[in-house]
Amino acid sequence: MTPSTAGALRRPDIADPVTYAAGVPHEEFTRLRLTEPVSWVQEPLLWRHSSGGRIAERGSGFWAVTTHEAVLSVSRRPEEFSSGAKGAFLVDPRTPADLRQTRQLLVNMDAPQHLRIRRLVTSVFTPRAVRGLVESVTAHATALVDRVARAGRFDAVTDLACELPLLVLSDLLGMPREDRHLLYRWSNHLVGFDDPDYGGGDVEAYRRTFVEAFQYALRLAMERRDNPTGDLVSLLANAEVDGQRLSDREFCNFWLLLVVAGNETTRHLISGSLEALAAYPAERDRLVSGAVPVPTAVEELLRWVTPIMQFRRTATRDTELCGRRVSEGDKVVIYYTSANRDAAVFADPQRLDLGRDPNPHLAFGMGPHFCLGSHLARLEATALLTAMRPHLAAFELTGPVARLESNFVNGAKSMPARIAGAPQRT
Repeated sequence: MTPSTAGALRRPDIADPVTYAAGVPHEEFTRLRLTEPVSWVQEPLLWRHSSGGRIAERGSGFWAVTTHEAVLSVSRRPEEFSSGAKGAFLVDPRTPADLRQTRQLLVNMDAPQHLRIRRLVTSVFTPRAVRGLVESVTAHATALVDRVARAGRFDAVTDLACELPLLVLSDLLGMPREDRHLLYRWSNHLVGFDDPDYGGGDVEAYRRTFVEAFQYALRLAMERRDNPTGDLVSLLANAEVDGQRLSDREFCNFWLLLVVAGNETTRHLISGSLEALAAYPAERDRLVSGAVPVPTAVEELLRWVTPIMQFRRTATRDTELCGRRVSEGDKVVIYYTSANRDAAVFADPQRLDLGRDPNPHLAFGMGPHFCLGSHLARLEATALLTAMRPHLAAFELTGPVARLESNFVNGAKSMPARIAGAPQRT
């Protein structure tokens, strides 16, 4: 074995979910940006299981796009790099029926269907509309921080980071608050499909989650069609576009996307932010002192954490990207987590700088699929960090962070923490 071969074998596999249990392999992404900004990646063998037994699956391989410029290029060329051809997720749909199901989700649509569905709720997530939520989001954040401050010891994921978006979502969707942990469980089993603590590669459990979530959504829709209440579910259940109401399947898929995207991304942003502030006390102190405004810090924490690490596209024709010939049908994966550490765009990108300005990060994507809930995510993170600011100097982690085995989201499952000096509950 040559030294170069041995080095290649030791490199982290950016396609393997297990790699990310140790954190995002930023050194490998740096190497790729410098040497192969568009590089071919072989996919690992992954095991799935069901009542029919265990099945080994290996994807076809893909082009990994890792520079800021190249990620922008792909994002702005939806006619060449499709979200709908095979979906926006790394794993290919297994059957034509799976592909049809996949294409019902907004993130897996191309124009014109994508625009038709997206504009149904665009008004709900405008900056003006989100400003109307400030009071309720702030109240939730304050109550949660007060609770963990009284407890002293807590889990920063389950007690803070996941609770805030779940409470906000239950308000938006008009759900009973006691049902919010259903959203948590469903999104864990879908997004955490590869993680042994969640989906564990169980295909049947994955499908059962869809069925259970869809049944719940349809019950809500029927109630709101009979008795609209002004919440987001009422809007979706009764809205018409071009004279057509959403079909039940369209409604369920849109609702589920809101459920997953509305809690997963913000949860991981908040927990990743708290982890970063604990690890970099000098930057934390700039936030605590007011030297850096909270909204400015949130932008840098979005860049630093990048909760959604990548999305997949499919080439619709033979084309070129950074000098590479990409063939029609090739899988192309755009890595936001790498683009957000690109030294060609960000000075000293491996340094957390809460006052970074300008900060053209791509944590919310770019192009027609730019994150619909970006304003709400910013509001929630700002509210939580504002409420935590008086306690941040005493905030510390008390044990190892358990990370999600996922090549899609950069997330933690648990993060034991305490506020030093806080009274301890007995």
